[in-house]
Amino acid sequence: MIARIDGETLCLILQRGDDGLAHLVWFGPKNNDVMARAPHFQRLPASPDVPVGPTLHPAHGHGFHNIAQVEAHCHKTRRLLRLKPPEFAASDRQITLNSHDESLGVRVVTTMTFRGDALAVTCCLHNDGETSIDVTRAASLLIPTPDWASRLVTWAGAWGREGHYTERDWSTGRIEQLGRAGRPGFDGGPTLSLLETGANVAHGRWLTAHLAWSGAFRLAAERATDGSGQLLAERLLAPGEIRLEPGASLVLPETVVALSYEGSNGVSRVYHDIIRSEGLRVKRLVHFNTWEARYFDVTEEKCISLAKQAAELGAERFVLDDGWFKGRHNDETSLGDWSADEAKFPNGLMPLIDAVHAEGMEFGLWLEPEMVSPDSDLCRDHPDWVLGWPEAELATGRNQLVLDLSLPAVREHLFLTIAALLDAYPISYVKWDCNRDLYPATSGGVASLGLQTEGLYELLDRLRIAYKVQIESCASGGGRIDAGIASRTDRFWASDTTDAIDRLRVQRAASFAMPTERLGCHIGPSPNPMTGREISMEFRVLAALFGHMGIEANPAHFNDNDKAILMRGLEISKAHRDWMGDGQLLNLSEPGDDPDLQMLVSAGGDQALLRIMRVNTPVRPLQPRIRLAGLDQQSHYELVELALRGDPMVWPLGNFMGRGLMHDGLVLDSARALTGRLIHLRKTE
Repeated sequence: MIARIDGETLCLILQRGDDGLAHLVWFGPKNNDVMARAPHFQRLPASPDVPVGPTLHPAHGHGFHNIAQVEAHCHKTRRLLRLKPPEFAASDRQITLNSHDESLGVRVVTTMTFRGDALAVTCCLHNDGETSIDVTRAASLLIPTPDWASRLVTWAGAWGREGHYTERDWSTGRIEQLGRAGRPGFDGGPTLSLLETGANVAHGRWLTAHLAWSGAFRLAAERATDGSGQLLAERLLAPGEIRLEPGASLVLPETVVALSYEGSNGVSRVYHDIIRSEGLRVKRLVHFNTWEARYFDVTEEKCISLAKQAAELGAERFVLDDGWFKGRHNDETSLGDWSADEAKFPNGLMPLIDAVHAEGMEFGLWLEPEMVSPDSDLCRDHPDWVLGWPEAELATGRNQLVLDLSLPAVREHLFLTIAALLDAYPISYVKWDCNRDLYPATSGGVASLGLQTEGLYELLDRLRIAYKVQIESCASGGGRIDAGIASRTDRFWASDTTDAIDRLRVQRAASFAMPTERLGCHIGPSPNPMTGREISMEFRVLAALFGHMGIEANPAHFNDNDKAILMRGLEISKAHRDWMGDGQLLNLSEPGDDPDLQMLVSAGGDQALLRIMRVNTPVRPLQPRIRLAGLDQQSHYELVELALRGDPMVWPLGNFMGRGLMHDGLVLDSARALTGRLIHLRKTE
């Protein structure tokens, strides 16, 4: 039996082999499907009489010792789950795999479908039997890996230092990308890539798996000594977390797989397309955020003054960050008590909101609904609403505990509290923060990692249905960036660092899977409060320009020259943001290269922006030509430089053929440290 589904340019073909198992025989360009062949596993000495290797829904017990699709057992008898080879069926758009353990009454059902060229894989476990089943682990995605995969890419980092690219050899053994902390974390989230030797941003084959899940996860690539390999993506389960009672089901998070023959840029295009197709179309207003302007020192008078200054610079949305609510003077108190502090805002938030609206801006508000301070009315009234062991003194992080979102009463309280704010005030935007990991991730001492994430999703979904409010996802910066939360929010705060040099790396990493317009990129102070570096306003503006632009600094500390440069940068952003939100991001340089080179090409290909960011002084004074990408070879393009200072603001560079720009390139690197250039291309014929 053969089953096949097609994407835009790719296809997936499964075949039942002579061994009765379901084999992946082709995942690649559909115009090359003639290459589909069932794998042949050679019988070797000291090996099973019937050779086995990675298949779809692999199971232990017949000589296969790699990763199994599901590991579970009967709670009463301790009998292990034993899945039969899957039956599979295909429609025009979907393949379904269905495996049974008839003795235990368990079914495992996997569906595969294309959305564009993104392969979306989902898996569900059903207990149709009469006894409880304890699930140790269960994979959303488990597929054989291609034999060309010889390199592996993950990301690493920490708070304020997210996005460090890590590439290594992958020959034999297992390499994992793990998140155990209850949120994806600063190590790049639930994403893992396999690539062939020599592949880079623009060339070569990449296979990437991304788990649409905002909780604990595991992604792994494993290759056995016989050369066969597997790619795994799964929600990470804690001991005792999942017991399927008779009649119950476990729906696992979706995995989105991208295959590119055009380097990592091709992977990003697949993910950007699917994230955009499932998100809301919203106008990317220029933000002003109060945090690095005033931190906790916010009052009605001071914020109204900030609002006027922000509007003069060109901001379109004013976001009041932490410090506005009852008793909140530092991070040691008051989370959970979401009413305006009477000492800071004696008349509530309405006078500030009226002032913001009078300046022509929308109003946004910072909340951290998932957390609670021990020193808060909410925690004193409901000490049983926090994660942990009831008899233990609980560990705090940033002086706060985690509310137990598995409890319906907690979710109801949070919904009504947020709804009361949205009903009382014209709030168009919520910055939703999550400033600590989940520890201990137990509800009454029972493992609750997954239930916490599911409770968060339910709360966000309910709010999205009830209110037309945009939501920004922040988790101590970039601690929760994944497709699961992306479908419920409109923007990510990619990192708590606003240092423009660090942000180049952070934003590049985040934009691997997320469209750039989803990434909040703010112009911060100089010297930067986190790194102490002094960076010119031009460089800071250019670093923020390819994302969702904003300001996070006190305007009173800007001199007139910096204000003029900033205002010019915001004008450029507003002039191009509509097409940039649909544009294709192309990296022209490799991670860590200097200069950092990126292009955004419009969906119709009629225009583009090229950004050149030089951090260090080059070793050699003679700079190589910069070759562009994504252009029509036969068309002519007019190039102009968009200057942030001086007069005129537009400097013509000439008219060039697309072929020449891509094959030969231009000398555009300024070769001076901490400088950048922005080039606009317009197709003329």
